[in-house]
Amino acid sequence: MPLTKTILSLLNPIEAEPAHTKPKLRKLSGIRAVIFDVYGTLFTTRSGENSLDNTGAESDRSIVEALEESDFDVFEHEMNLKELYIGHVKAHYDIRKAEGILHPEINICDVWQDFLNELFANGIIDGDMTERSMRHVIVRHECKVNPVWPSRGSLEFIRNLQDTNTYSGIISTAQFYTPIMMEALYQNSLETLGFKRPICIWSYEHRHKKPSATIFKLCEEGLKIFGIKTSDVLYVGNDMLNDIIPAHRIGMKTALFTGDVHSLRLHEEVDECREIKPTIIFNAFEQLNGCVL
Repeated sequence: MPLTKTILSLLNPIEAEPAHTKPKLRKLSGIRAVIFDVYGTLFTTRSGENSLDNTGAESDRSIVEALEESDFDVFEHEMNLKELYIGHVKAHYDIRKAEGILHPEINICDVWQDFLNELFANGIIDGDMTERSMRHVIVRHECKVNPVWPSRGSLEFIRNLQDTNTYSGIISTAQFYTPIMMEALYQNSLETLGFKRPICIWSYEHRHKKPSATIFKLCEEGLKIFGIKTSDVLYVGNDMLNDIIPAHRIGMKTALFTGDVHSLRLHEEVDECREIKPTIIFNAFEQLNGCVL
């Protein structure tokens, strides 16, 4: 079964609960590109964040189910699979941190490769270990521990941007499955939806994650390909520290999404997050139409 069909079979609509934050809307002129965060912004999530930032949601059952549904045999054992998996995640982050990376990112495929090898070595699982089977396990596991669904009105807003020849891009803390999930849930390829590859920055590809200046600078370089200045860009995210502040630093206008109280991250304990004000505050994508289009 293609990964997109697997995703659609495992995910269901999620109702968001808007935060009690008053919108701050204004008409912006000259916006040539809109760059989006994914988790907590384009996607409503049960956990409110990317699964690797929420490993507390992990469970042995979700791992076993993902393995068995991907045609692996799982035998009786006394190991704590949750702790073993989280240990591998942390080990890969530690390797990146040891390289001096301030905001390191990992590739989840590397984590699962090591994790599954250990399960094989200890006689806990058996089966046909291929890149395809591993990717299916990873996607099934992700859908179980971090179910997502498109935020209401997000697809319509993306399509409206296309109608006005406004480019769409992404800066996301993400893994290989994130763009696949977007294409499955939006029922279109990212290219068809108007997303431009040079301004789609996925953290796992660059081994840096937000709020790293590195990935925001990569997007800035991509914008130059289209002759777009950061002052003509609106960045849309749900997290003051990881979205709004780094986008503001490179000169982008910013829109804070408050449409889901569970994913809104104000980080009021950080001075800069209290001092810097988003250009726009909105709790429904329909509100952005009047601001940008």
